[in-house]
Amino acid sequence: MEILSPAGSYAALKAAVENGADAVYMGAPQFNARVNAQNFTDEEFKNGIELCKKNGVKVYAVLNTLIFDNEFKQVLTLGEKLTELGVDAFIVQDLGLAEALKKCTAGSVPLHASTQMSIGNLDGVMKATELGFTRAVLARELSKKDIEYIAKNSPIELEIFVHGALCVCYSGQCRMSSVIGNRSGNRGACAQPCRLPYERGYSLSLKDNCLLEYVRDFEDMGIASLKIEGRMKGPAYVGAVTAAYANAKRGETYTESKKDELAKIFSRDGFTDGYYLNKMGKPMFGVRKETETIPPYVQPEKEYKRFAVDFNVISDENRNIIFSATDSENHSAEVSIIGEKAANAPTGEEQLKKNLGRLGGTPYELRNLHCDTKDNFIPASKINDARRQIINCLDSMKNIKRGSFTVKLPQKNNYDKAEKTEIEAQFTVLKNVICDNRISRIWLPLTAVKEKRFTELFEFYKEKTGLVLPMIIRDENRREIKNLIETALNSGVKDFLCGNIGHIYALSGYDANLYGDTGLNVTNAFSKDAYLNMGIKNVTLSFELNMRKIQDLADEKSGIIAYGRLPFMTMRNCIKGNGHGCENKNKPYYLKDRMNKTFLVTCGYDCANDVWNSDKLWLADKDLPQLSFKRLLFTDETSGEVKEVVDAYAEKINAEREMKNLTRGLYYR
Repeated sequence: MEILSPAGSYAALKAAVENGADAVYMGAPQFNARVNAQNFTDEEFKNGIELCKKNGVKVYAVLNTLIFDNEFKQVLTLGEKLTELGVDAFIVQDLGLAEALKKCTAGSVPLHASTQMSIGNLDGVMKATELGFTRAVLARELSKKDIEYIAKNSPIELEIFVHGALCVCYSGQCRMSSVIGNRSGNRGACAQPCRLPYERGYSLSLKDNCLLEYVRDFEDMGIASLKIEGRMKGPAYVGAVTAAYANAKRGETYTESKKDELAKIFSRDGFTDGYYLNKMGKPMFGVRKETETIPPYVQPEKEYKRFAVDFNVISDENRNIIFSATDSENHSAEVSIIGEKAANAPTGEEQLKKNLGRLGGTPYELRNLHCDTKDNFIPASKINDARRQIINCLDSMKNIKRGSFTVKLPQKNNYDKAEKTEIEAQFTVLKNVICDNRISRIWLPLTAVKEKRFTELFEFYKEKTGLVLPMIIRDENRREIKNLIETALNSGVKDFLCGNIGHIYALSGYDANLYGDTGLNVTNAFSKDAYLNMGIKNVTLSFELNMRKIQDLADEKSGIIAYGRLPFMTMRNCIKGNGHGCENKNKPYYLKDRMNKTFLVTCGYDCANDVWNSDKLWLADKDLPQLSFKRLLFTDETSGEVKEVVDAYAEKINAEREMKNLTRGLYYR
């Protein structure tokens, strides 16, 4: 089990190495989820990898943002450069990029599925395995029970976040910063609106995660990697947190004082382990005090010891003294010197151990010593010189392993232009659904199959009826979800809207039609192709795209959300019911920000909350590209308002609107 530390700068990387990291994750200035970190120049990347390799530390390069079509040559050229430098893996969110990297490297550089892919159950891990990932980074919202189940059944390595900042939203599913401030979290530029105050306080600001006391649990589960968040943090933070987890992995006993020490380095009103213990609610929320400062970094007194080394010192009949050594990675080296007959006592084990054990400033420590120097005397200076030569030789054997990379720009599939842009309607609740023949397909929540109103609507819409799966399905709910899917299929519903790769895997064994929702984050032709190759009928393009990019992607296989409150967040924590069940589940609930904007909050399956934009998207008066569909997304509209919207989009009736409380989203920015 490795301790994986953040490296947002060379100083932070050095602190991680000095304090016991087994691996680091780092990025170039582009295409990583922390573009505002200091990050690494080419020279710093090269030097950083050399430092890591000398110390037996792996390096994972983050390419974990969404990519646009016109960026593929640049990102693959960067991938080639990082491969030549010797990175051990790429951490990737965008499936189009993942497919391209597989072809460029021919599998010589492993791919890790970023937490931005919203993998929250075993189905997601299984699909990631099918797609060629060798490791999946699990969603931070999972409980001990969730993690144990996935770990027991996963065919690939698992990585979990154990310390640092928690986004209140499932990673990869937050667009609040993007739509409001034009700073996309999925593009590495999040402005963190969740850390701002709202009318009821800091309603979206979670405390930092701290799972230090559970390190032994994770080793018992077989987790491959414990990840520390913090590429925006400096060396003091990285060093202190890395040391705490590295020491815990080595067996150091946990005490509350250790957590208190970490809190002094950085916390938001203390720490939380709420997700891990499956205890949601107000105790998980906190904010950083403005008066708190991070202390300066203090380099550890001793180098972190990573390699044990065994020495043999043997004399032959010609007074040749042969020093040989083997380290814990089975690298071996040998040096021979000339001894001299001892005038008094020959050089023995005590003196050799003293000189050969002087390994400060190196990652080595003396483990075993076997010696037979006969009657020879060996000056201390010669012992020290032999030791230095052997250590240098062992260092030189820790070669940087470089994968192969040939830049191959992917070729996108060509699809026909849509003959007609159909109108779809998606509803979060059933009571305001209208029956209207102008709607080509309605999308209803999967849980709607249990309601009487669903039967009435299905009688009208029949095969035009589709169901939306909950964004995140934890494994403890999988049986119930499976029963709902089978109930739907038995009732005649065949169409399902999928928001992550776990949905696709879960439905793969059924006679069902799968469609791609916005949760798939399709921002380029190659990710679209990747999903279509999985059997998806068509995809909903990301609403983080502008209309020029949508025009390039417009065809019979793609559509957009064209009306409604855009989904800003999906979060495990229920801010309406404090995580203990929601008595007011179906009552309107709004977050009001400092600008008096009100964001609708709804309760979904498993008490998950969705936060929706305050302003509603309005495009009825716009000439849109020829797409497969334009979807109208209804949340808190009355049935009368629903009809007015359908009139505007289908017939251009009252399509011109005053834009008060309406928005164009990012489409025309």
